Amino acid sequence: MATEAMTIDPAAGHVFRVDSFSIPDAAREEFEATMRRNLAFLKTLPGFLGHVVLDRASGPTGFNVVTIAAWESQAAIEKAGAEVRAYYQKLGFDLSATLARWGARAEIGAFHAR
Repeated sequence: MATEAMTIDPAAGHVFRVDSFSIPDAAREEFEATMRRNLAFLKTLPGFLGHVVLDRASGPTGFNVVTIAAWESQAAIEKAGAEVRAYYQKLGFDLSATLARWGARAEIGAFHAR
């Protein structure tokens, strides 16, 4: 999956949504399609700065995919969260149920650069 260019300036107050996933191989294709759909929606939202997808290369972590989305501010990421929830509801998409069906797990958080 392609990544978006991001400039990280800790003084700018940007907020980063970091989602770490453990995705079984059997669910990887559907996960990738879902991720592409979500990214297309995120790109339409005010304050979205860019996105990167990381695939595990090595190490003992149980996560094999990490996504990082950069937002211009805490207010932008909070508004985006509400927009994403409404979008999921419109689609009838239940993230928790989908992760369970895939046999996947996720840890999600927002971070500030320093």
